[in-house]
Amino acid sequence: MTLAEIKNQIMFQTNNDADDIDDYLPHVDDYINDGYDRLVKAWTKNHVPQAAYPRLTEDTDVPNLPEWTHRALCDWATWLVYRNGNPQKQQRGLYFRTAFEEVLAKISDEGGLSGLNEDGTQKIYNKFRNIPE
Repeated sequence: MTLAEIKNQIMFQTNNDADDIDDYLPHVDDYINDGYDRLVKAWTKNHVPQAAYPRLTEDTDVPNLPEWTHRALCDWATWLVYRNGNPQKQQRGLYFRTAFEEVLAKISDEGGLSGLNEDGTQKIYNKFRNIPE
């Protein structure tokens, strides 16, 4: 997904609620990049320089993570939009927080990028259950 597609998905997940636009538009890039940073830390286990995972700034930017993790960025940003709302919105947002945390746990528990092979190439663990490659 591109950054623009992620933003569109967030708008969809918030039910295209015009009341939420003012809440999230000024902060949406920060919300997405916060989720991206969290996933990158789990994926790389801090073995890869941050420069390999630059901040998403342009609408055409694509996260440097497997495609199946991109939806989690939408979920994290949606949670942050709802987290700042009234109690009813916070309750709606818990689903998206849980969905993000499930992907984060999959990366942390079962794989991610970790270390180098003997030939200097990145070692990739891709033994994820129930997640398409």
